[in-house]
Amino acid sequence: MSRQYFSETIAWATASGTAVANSTTETILFPNLTVPANYQQDGRLLRLTAYGAWGNVVTAAPTLQFRLRWGGVAGTVMAATGAINTSTTAQGGGASMTALWELEAIIQIRSNGSAGTAMTNGRATLFTATAPTVATVTNLGTVAPLVSGATGGSTPVVSTLDLTADTGLSLTIAWSAANAANSIRGDNYLLESLN
Repeated sequence: MSRQYFSETIAWATASGTAVANSTTETILFPNLTVPANYQQDGRLLRLTAYGAWGNVVTAAPTLQFRLRWGGVAGTVMAATGAINTSTTAQGGGASMTALWELEAIIQIRSNGSAGTAMTNGRATLFTATAPTVATVTNLGTVAPLVSGATGGSTPVVSTLDLTADTGLSLTIAWSAANAANSIRGDNYLLESLN
């Protein structure tokens, strides 16, 4: 039986975020989106979609890790990728980031309240700066699972969140090595309520 739910876009970017470069500090890619108190109800589904540009240094290629946090950069980790190995082929680091990244996450509230629970899963894809060629692996990039829970492992676990207060939803990034050529920027994002 239909429950007549409607989806809507509830937040979006109107400008690119500040590039995160030459740092190993976990940093927010876009300004926090504040989710109102008690907005998250049992079964609520949100979809976060984000795109941006990245580049890395040629030698000693670093790793990078995406996290989705509830409550800012020091808040609860809802989901994380593992440490994604970047290419030893430079992707145009620093100010000339030439490779695309994309991320999609589905957030499902299992229970609400001050000790609410959420299951958040998705994927992050890092493309290369090489032009694609049909029927080859050129520009195939790499896909990393974004796994519910704090560790970014392979087994999803629910996150416990206080859903009764206005709280920031944050997409963060952290490089394993500081270098001016290790740079990433967020360009587009949207957050949709699917029900």
